[in-house]
Parts: sequence; structure tokens; C-alpha cells
Amino acid sequence: MLHVSVMGFLQRAARNELRRAAVPVAVVGSMRRGWQTLKKRRSFLTLSPAAKGQTGDDLIMGERAAARTNQALNKISGMYVGKNMAVSKKVADNLEKAFGKAKSPGLGGPQCRDVRAVEFAEGPIGLEIQWTTPPVVVGVVPGGAGENASIQKGQALLEINGCPMTEALPEMELEELMQQRPLRLAVATLERVAASATSSRADAVRHKGVTKFQSAVAVQTAAEVLELVHEEHRRCIHATLQDHSLAQQFFSNVQVPRASEGAPVTRWDLRLPMEPLIYRALEELLGRSSGEEGAGATLEDLAGPDAELWELGVVAPQAVHFDAAERCLYTAFLALQDVTYEMGPTHFWPGTNTPVAHRRFEDDPGCLEAVPLAAPLLQAGDLVMYDSRLLHCGGGNTSTQTRALLYITFRDQHRDPQSLGIHQHSIRPSLAGRFRLRQFRP
Repeated sequence: MLHVSVMGFLQRAARNELRRAAVPVAVVGSMRRGWQTLKKRRSFLTLSPAAKGQTGDDLIMGERAAARTNQALNKISGMYVGKNMAVSKKVADNLEKAFGKAKSPGLGGPQCRDVRAVEFAEGPIGLEIQWTTPPVVVGVVPGGAGENASIQKGQALLEINGCPMTEALPEMELEELMQQRPLRLAVATLERVAASATSSRADAVRHKGVTKFQSAVAVQTAAEVLELVHEEHRRCIHATLQDHSLAQQFFSNVQVPRASEGAPVTRWDLRLPMEPLIYRALEELLGRSSGEEGAGATLEDLAGPDAELWELGVVAPQAVHFDAAERCLYTAFLALQDVTYEMGPTHFWPGTNTPVAHRRFEDDPGCLEAVPLAAPLLQAGDLVMYDSRLLHCGGGNTSTQTRALLYITFRDQHRDPQSLGIHQHSIRPSLAGRFRLRQFRP
């Protein structure tokens, strides 16, 4: 059994704050290999009690580290992120002024010209790349292989070793592609560069696996849903005590119901009914913003307007895991109350939404030490959306409050998760297959 001490690595990160060290993960033990094994044993990584041996200074240092990683997630969510550099929205706007605003062109499309193949044998290529769709060269190292191949700033990479760049890829997958030698690139000059807000949000999920939306619903809506959730929880507990067979209808499996031995039960996975209040909250969440940066528009970009509502519930997850081995599901966590550091925010490892990361993790869980951690501290009404392939877990809840996160998952309309062995377990049977994303959209 493997163990991750969340507080421990946050403390170490805080102590090394001046050096800006990545938040490390302490992992010991061994693990059986294979996705099916991971799927069956989602609790193979458990969190040690965060409060054990904790001092006031430790808590302050941990909060500082969590706040810093939260700032990193905000930055990921609001910019075009590159492997070697990140370009802010302001810079993207300048690119738009220079090249014009348009959707990304296809390979050899009317907005591309001078398409040519370039091959690199060994060594660094000397390019800085902005990972938009398609990727754009934003820097060329003088005297490097890229300059010698006549690659110029502003040109796009339409293919990398035969893989089309018409859709953003996870970071680790891109890194593996770029490290291959020989490296074959299809390079073109773009007449216009896409710089839309929708692309930045959806591509952040495709590339990093996670993005954050502030004030996705009104605080009052979150409070009303939270009150309904507590009432429904009490009702379901009472009904289950009267008839144990109802447990499978109301609750999904949660690996560890307590943050530590002897602690109160603060973790449960409640399948929600589609009450009128819940439906209105989903309409507000998915259709509140008619602009391109809304959560509904982003999900539509990722999964399609006919994406099926796959999960609907309230949960506090904790074990490090990924929900699917292949791209097929997208999940959003909505904070129904402020999520402080003591309540154990959900931890994400950006860029691990790829089989490449899963293989590395199976071979060596310590590889997470090299991946900067994002731990969003949410206000009521904030939303975090992530690719189901992303490695994530919940922090230890050391507070006296139950941390309630409303979660919704949508299935990509072109994917069949059941063919991958992924079944619906976090939705009431009466709701399965009944709702599509477009029903909650304007």
C-alpha cells in the first residue's frame, strides 16, 4: 500500500518557497501494475492524517504553499500555456492584433501557406513554442537547429511526427512527442492566428487537464443547494437505516469515510435527485454565461452539445487516482461553501491527463515530485473542471466542517466509456441516460 503525506510535502514546499521548488510528494512501498488494477483499487494511495503532529507554524506554511499552487491554477486557467513559456491574455491580444482573430486552420487549409516538412536528427531544436491550437513558434534561439532549418517566429506546427496538432494534447504527451528523434515537423505560415477565449479554456483542459471558473454560480445558489444537500443526506441516511437495500440507490462507494482514525465521518458520496433546484442550478452553471468563457461553452467545446450527464452527486474524494484511462469524461466540482486549506482542497497534477503519465506513475509513483501541484482554494460558487484522466485526490479535511462539492460529469458524445469498462456509479439509476448538456444550455 502506498501512502502520500499531503501536509508533509506542502510543508517542505513552503520551507523552500524562496527557491520556488515544486511541491514534492513522499511515496513509499510498491504497486501492482495495470489500469484494471488501478481501477479496482482506487484507494491504492491514501492520505496520512494531515493534523497528526501538526503545529500552528506547520499549518501556516502549508497554507502558504497551497495558496501559491492555487495562484498557479488561476494562471493556468487564464492564459495560453506553453511547454517552455506561458503567454498571458494581454500578449495573446497583441498576437490577435498582429495576425487577426480566426478559428485554427486545418492542415493545408486556406489560412495556411508555405507548408513544408522539417526533420531534426539529434539534440535540441532551439524553439520556444506557444501551445495553442495549432502550436505557434514564439521564439527562435540564434544559431540553433530551428533557425538553421529556417523556422521563424509566428509559424505554426501543423504536425509533430505525424500527429496532427488540430487539437491540444496533454503536456506530457507533447513532451514525449518533442523528445522523439528523428523529429519530423510540418511547419506552415499562418495568415491568421486563433486567440479566442473558448480555445484558451478548453485547451487548458486538453493540455493541462484542469481549469478554474470563478463565480460559476451565485453564492446564494450555492447556499441553497448546500442546504438541499444536507436535507437529502439526512433523508437518505434515515431511509437506508430502515431499508439497507436503498444504500446502493442513494450512495456511491467512497474509499475512506474519515480523514483519520477516530475522526468523525466527513466523507460521503451522495447521488443527487434531479430536484427543481438542482436543475435550475445546472442551468445557471452551464448556461449563465452566454460568452465563450463559460463552463457550459467549454464543456460543449470538449464533449459536444449532446454530451450525456454521466454523474451527479456530492462528494469529498481523497485517494490519488484517475477516473478513466482514455479521454471520454469531463468532471466539474462546484464549491457549495468556501473551501479553506483546513478543509482539504482537491489536489491536481496538471498535465497528467495522458496514458504517458499513467505509465510513468505506475512504474514510479515518485515521478509526481517533478509535477507542480495545483490545490485550488475555492470560494462558494467557484468551479474546477478537469479531464477524467488527470491524476487528482482530495486533501485531508482537518476542520470540523463537512466539505461538500457538487460534481457533474459529462460523457463525450463521441465516446463510449462502457466499452472501456467504465460504468456509471455516481448517478441515480432513474437519471442515467436521460439528460444531455444541450438541455441546460441557452
